Amino acid sequence: MFELVLTIVVLLAVAAAILLFERPRAEQIERDLHEQAADRRDAAAATPDPEQSPETEDRPDDPR
Repeated sequence: MFELVLTIVVLLAVAAAILLFERPRAEQIERDLHEQAADRRDAAAATPDPEQSPETEDRPDDPR
């Protein structure tokens, strides 16, 4: 009976240690993913869509 209790206590201690040490890592990964998403949104907003921008060779008033 003592071995079973000791096994359960050790199992719970290992699980708690994993959760405590992995939380900061998981939070850092989440911050990094949010930064990447924001960078992609900024890059997409800064780059004009070629289908929505006027073509210069189709404009008759272009003084080239």
